[in-house]
Amino acid sequence: MDTQRELYADGIGEITLAGGMVRMSLVSLVGSRREGEQPRFENRERIIMPPDGFLRSFSAMEDLVKQLINAGLVKPRENDGTVNAIPGPARNETAKPPKSPNF
Repeated sequence: MDTQRELYADGIGEITLAGGMVRMSLVSLVGSRREGEQPRFENRERIIMPPDGFLRSFSAMEDLVKQLINAGLVKPRENDGTVNAIPGPARNETAKPPKSPNF
């Protein structure tokens, strides 16, 4: 049985083009050990690939975003074309803003 190495990241911290290669730093959220200090992102790994590999990856990610939108797991923002995750367990329902007792 073949095993593949799995790597978890909370996101991409930085993407740069250096030396003709695309470099993406993967980050993870780490908690603070000090009282009152906020959790922060910390670099964990780096992916380095040629520009054509990055473009193929970007295209695959765009296709996945479309699938996530169609499944109701994320919704597009109206202003800039990016997406927001829909919070909560009932993701297929229309998200309603919380009601404030002040209004």
